Amino acid sequence: MAYSPQDVYARHLVSQRGYPLWTPEPNMNLPDTYIREGLKIGDVGVVVPEDGSFDVFFNICLPPTHSLHRETGVPNNFTPILLSGRDIAKFPEAMSAGRIISTASMARVKDTDAPGEDPERRAQPGPLNYEFTLSSREGGVLILPEGAERYYLRNERLFLDEAIQHAVDWYTFAEQRLGRIISHDSLYLITGFYKARSWSLAAYQQGAGAGETSAQFKAVQVGRGNIAASYTWETTNAMDWRVGPSDRYYNGIANQTMFIQGFKIAVRESILGRQRVNVKADFPSVRTYRVRFSRGSRFFNLMDRGSRSSSSSTVDAQASRGTGTNLNMYTTESDPPVDGSEDITIQRFPQVENPFHPSDIINQHLLRVAPSATVAVTHDSQWITLLEKLLF
Repeated sequence: MAYSPQDVYARHLVSQRGYPLWTPEPNMNLPDTYIREGLKIGDVGVVVPEDGSFDVFFNICLPPTHSLHRETGVPNNFTPILLSGRDIAKFPEAMSAGRIISTASMARVKDTDAPGEDPERRAQPGPLNYEFTLSSREGGVLILPEGAERYYLRNERLFLDEAIQHAVDWYTFAEQRLGRIISHDSLYLITGFYKARSWSLAAYQQGAGAGETSAQFKAVQVGRGNIAASYTWETTNAMDWRVGPSDRYYNGIANQTMFIQGFKIAVRESILGRQRVNVKADFPSVRTYRVRFSRGSRFFNLMDRGSRSSSSSTVDAQASRGTGTNLNMYTTESDPPVDGSEDITIQRFPQVENPFHPSDIINQHLLRVAPSATVAVTHDSQWITLLEKLLF
């Protein structure tokens, strides 16, 4: 299985704050309000496995005429939810400047620029120089030089009822209108988040026998500026790291979404009319492909996808290499015509699966123990409560 920084980062930094994103920047293809402010409460979308960004499909609190919906429209049976100012709680100083969040096995050796001072208690951001010792084979760390703000929805019942009632419409919209091929448990309805002005994050996964790793992070200027222009990460072993925002994203506003909270929505696959067969491909990649074909057809259209599949059988196939393109495959004349419509998934190896998320485990369990249920919805607060009981 291909190494995914988002998966490693999420497994080690998921906490009572919510679910962490490896790519917290706004998508520059979204409307100006999203670029300026970042994600919004009411956004429906998925966490992209490959880069840990959040792919916004639509927002249940915005009207169909909003610029977000102008090109692609909205799902069937869509009625926007109107929120009042008091429906959203706001805490501008939820996390103080210099906050460090890391896996338990990552020990901070010292803050060389401010010996004896706890950087997490600073009133104002300043130069940072941290040294870390990494004693486990994998882990993650997040540094917030300017702290973070918190926003969350108070009346979650409004969103829960909407998710249960329209889950199938939302999945249908994502696949048929937007052309996304996503797993049946990947939709996310945002109810809250932590946002920052600047950040640095890292994830690492070492092979057996790699030994202890040391790392140093240094930001010579933070606050009223862009730390991406004045930072260094130095490590003794390989480590994925990012620092941001870059100049194009920095506007002095906390628009970098570090953690999200919300409802994770799963539907039973049979409801979406999917039947899947794994096809062994002859080339390596981190993508997954699905072949769609219609009744009585011997022609297959292979579409680039990034979803997890379930296997019922395996056949051999060959296809040309490419990403973001359509590939074609034919059956032989001796093959019987296909009876009905199916989906076939070609798994290219190594494959990036959906990143770890605690709510997925809960939703899968709910659908398994309740065979008559078609939709399972879990809010992050449910596993956060369990996590807090285990930790405290």
